[in-house]
Amino acid sequence: MIQWRPVRQFLVVVIWVTALITATGAILGAGIWPLVGLVAGSIQHPNDLVLTGAKTLGFYFFLWAPGSGIVVAAVREWRRRHPESPPG
Repeated sequence: MIQWRPVRQFLVVVIWVTALITATGAILGAGIWPLVGLVAGSIQHPNDLVLTGAKTLGFYFFLWAPGSGIVVAAVREWRRRHPESPPG
């Protein structure tokens, strides 16, 4: 019989890490994209640059986020099952 608690914890960690990385990318994109547009002399409205930056960097960060989430969750679960291993 499978114990659902570790599976649930694994999935929660993967989802949270994925959401955190994606949100970080969107926030960075919303801040950096208009600055780059200003320096490059863009004629687009700053609100359009903010939206484009949030979507673009949010998407790029989302490409890496699920894999990172799986690695973080797997390492966390391994450490939970092997508490006698030295850190580092």
